[in-house]
Amino acid sequence: MYTVFEVEQQRHFRTAGYDLGIFDQAIHGYAHFGAPVSLMKGVHNGFGTHFSILGDHFSPILAVLGPVYTVFPHATTLLVAQGLLFAASVPFVWRFAARKLGRPAAALISLAYAFSWGLQVALAADFHEIAFAVPLLAVAIERLDAGRLRSSVAAALSLLLVKEDFGLVVAMFGVLVGVRTKHWRVGGSLSAIGLVATVLTATVLIPLAGGRSGYYWDYYAALGSNPLEATWHVIRHPASTWAAAFSPHPKITLVRWLFGPLGYLSFGSPIVLLSLPLLAERLLSSNPNQWTLTHHYSAAFAPIVTMAATDAVGNLMRGLRQGAARHGARRIARHRATLARGAGFGFALGAVAVAVWASGRMPFDQLVHRSGYQTSAFQRAERAAVAMVPNGVTVEASDTLAPHLVDRDRVMLLDATPRGAPWVVLNRAFVEFPLTDAVQIQRRAVWLRTHGYRDVFSRDGVDVYHRSDR
Repeated sequence: MYTVFEVEQQRHFRTAGYDLGIFDQAIHGYAHFGAPVSLMKGVHNGFGTHFSILGDHFSPILAVLGPVYTVFPHATTLLVAQGLLFAASVPFVWRFAARKLGRPAAALISLAYAFSWGLQVALAADFHEIAFAVPLLAVAIERLDAGRLRSSVAAALSLLLVKEDFGLVVAMFGVLVGVRTKHWRVGGSLSAIGLVATVLTATVLIPLAGGRSGYYWDYYAALGSNPLEATWHVIRHPASTWAAAFSPHPKITLVRWLFGPLGYLSFGSPIVLLSLPLLAERLLSSNPNQWTLTHHYSAAFAPIVTMAATDAVGNLMRGLRQGAARHGARRIARHRATLARGAGFGFALGAVAVAVWASGRMPFDQLVHRSGYQTSAFQRAERAAVAMVPNGVTVEASDTLAPHLVDRDRVMLLDATPRGAPWVVLNRAFVEFPLTDAVQIQRRAVWLRTHGYRDVFSRDGVDVYHRSDR
């Protein structure tokens, strides 16, 4: 199901150069035993033509996709890989739920999880490194619950290779290890490693890769000029920090969607602690993209919230069963045991019902409508336009057209600054990132025509320009 959805996303030009094209270029570098350089990211963001995405976010785990990309060198490969990684987390959710609620309920919980809105929107938002975090979180939580501390810690430590902010999740996982297993030495060590890794990647490794320390800190400047000042601000001003975390209203909507579908039951389990660093990162940010429901940021919450809620219901069932076993009256004991089974199965049914309801408002809705598979005249124009561009050339391309060129060309994102590429593919039909209005689009078209470019293709608002002297 994930593969069909992802392939249709790419086939119908619903993907974007920013970010699928960026990751395609980076993993192309890994596939050829080089650095994960993204021309698109580097040029658009002012880092230069040889910018490594390790200077943007520390995600060396992406290198494992290099061999896959060598065999299947296409942007769609990354989308399919993301779907497979998400799907790989489902068996661990099932094993966890089966221990807590029994097999029938676990099957329903797994189905609800597979359709969870956080995974859906991430699948619809191109490819991101978060694809690795989802199965690693599920493995770490399930293995910890199964008493397999060593494999649980290994999965948690692997999160350090996903992205720099997961060091804080690893630190919180250390707290969870202490709470659940009483192995406080192991938990403390894990927390220390997570905190040190966060500081090390942000202040040393990312700058070494060509990035800037604190590049994204502007979104948290209201809290202080650096993380230490921000931490002190939160300690000194808890009331104002709390108010800032839930204002404006989209932040409240985000929290409701993250925890509400499972009835906020996840707060009944210490597993929910793993979501707190990621939640604080989003709620305290001034970047509106962090508050929306339409990006990939919610994917990591899916295994945490689902398994935490399942754990809370499992604890309730265990309490009912233990009470039934201690109760002298056989009739009341049977009643409590039946109530325990009903609670687990009722929770599972409710989770599925909510997931199905949410799917009608989320990207998977495309899978059940014929229009989701039909190709429009505009999409045929887009396909014809990218076919006009020869292989091996340098091209500036609009955001939704770039993913169909990165496999075979040197692609830069078409933005407000002309880059002088010999080929330009411009979408005039609608405004898309990074252009902000129709005026900018018109200016680009005028600039091209007045600087020696010839319009070699034009249909339904999609143009291809070429300048032969370059």
